[in-house]
Amino acid sequence: MEKPVLEKAKNLGFPYQLQEENCWQILPKRRGATWKLISAMDSQWWILSLRNIPQLYLNSEEAIAFLATRARRL
Repeated sequence: MEKPVLEKAKNLGFPYQLQEENCWQILPKRRGATWKLISAMDSQWWILSLRNIPQLYLNSEEAIAFLATRARRL
């Protein structure tokens, strides 16, 4: 489910956008950062991409934890 992750991203101030139907992308706040989270087509997983190369599949809890960690580092 993507909604809790998008709500957390919004609360932490991360920009997000709809790329294509049911495919969301969460972007870093800081310019020059090379990561992004992309919702997988089935919406149960998020893909962590670094420099536009997919690295990890994250479930919703892991994606929220990743965002929280990134927010603390700013």
